Amino acid sequence: MSLLHLGIFIPERYNDIKMTQKKEKLWVYSELFYPEETSTSYIMTKISNKLVEKYDVEVVCGYPSYDKSIDKDYLTLDPGVRIKRIKSYKGDKDKTSSRILKLLSLSFGFFYHLLFKVKSGDRIFTVTNPATFLVFASITKIFKKIGITILVHDVFPENTLAAGLINNEKSFKYKLVRNIFNKAYSTFDHIIVLGRDMETVFTEKLQPFSKKPKISIIENWADITNIFPEKKEIYSTSDKIHFQFAGNLGSIQGLDTLIETIGKVNNENVTFEFVGNGKMKPYLENYVSTHQLKNVVFNPPYPRSEQNNILNSCDIAIVTLSNRMLGLGVPSKTYNIFAAGKPVLYIGDKNSEVGLLIKEYNIGYQFDPGDQDGLLHFFNNLDGHKLASIFEKGANARKLAEDQFSEEIILNKFINTI
Repeated sequence: MSLLHLGIFIPERYNDIKMTQKKEKLWVYSELFYPEETSTSYIMTKISNKLVEKYDVEVVCGYPSYDKSIDKDYLTLDPGVRIKRIKSYKGDKDKTSSRILKLLSLSFGFFYHLLFKVKSGDRIFTVTNPATFLVFASITKIFKKIGITILVHDVFPENTLAAGLINNEKSFKYKLVRNIFNKAYSTFDHIIVLGRDMETVFTEKLQPFSKKPKISIIENWADITNIFPEKKEIYSTSDKIHFQFAGNLGSIQGLDTLIETIGKVNNENVTFEFVGNGKMKPYLENYVSTHQLKNVVFNPPYPRSEQNNILNSCDIAIVTLSNRMLGLGVPSKTYNIFAAGKPVLYIGDKNSEVGLLIKEYNIGYQFDPGDQDGLLHFFNNLDGHKLASIFEKGANARKLAEDQFSEEIILNKFINTI
């Protein structure tokens, strides 16, 4: 065979080998997944779609229980992602007992799959829902040589204290559960957290252990393509400033304190809107009705496809976390608020990830959860003359979303980290 023929033959052969070479197996475990539109489902679906570029991805998840329909133009599933759904207890998701039973049954289902379906050498990527699965996953590492990376959305069991589900952090039961989970966290290979405050929490949790996983920060992302600033045609100093809280009206946001502060506002230049459902909604509605507040309205939840319209209907978006939530979570909605070019009114610890971003990039306003007097003074001193400053902070927020938190930037962090 001539050298010319040899030069042609070898590249073709190597290309054939490359095309038939199998990708490494990656199992993704998540309670929530496509076609649901809840934040965890949306995030895990998007990450899985990206990871097919690198891995043979198979997702193990529960059956849909929240959203029964989806805008397929907004969230799609890559055909390379396979799904294995695990049956779990069915009950009223708004009841704590039913929720616990569902999470436990799903965790056992995941554990069974991990023990008998996953091979040694496979890689595991899981989010912290359901939390009890993390303990089972750490036990599995005793029997199988598998690499496990976890994405922390909720820090368990500390989040149970913040939510008021456990009242005594000094109790024997709480300390026992915390030690079990800290030990489980220490067995993993890699922990991905959402912000600097969460990184600090995990550094402290893992400090007693000689063997520690690597900790990386990968923030949530902003959808800068589908969400963008829509400027009003005319601005006037007589315009009212509209505040909006959109999302889950839950117990960890400190909304009871917020509505009490709003009830004391005597400034006709500001209005407030709560969009969504949740445990605290009846309380909020009752407070507004009882105190006959004319500056507060409520609107129902909305699909993700409407997010741009919703976010652009306000001047300042509200993000809140109770004073016990430092390092335990970063509200994912914050980054799409940035994408919409809206400044954030953040009621939360100044040392949290959102508080640090506001200080570093001039993208909003921050008040500690207990600073009701400062927050009330802020509301009462706003008028149309402050719009220029509000628009400047909003423009800064959009630039930050584009420069640091776009979907492309963040998903590339995941594919380079896992």
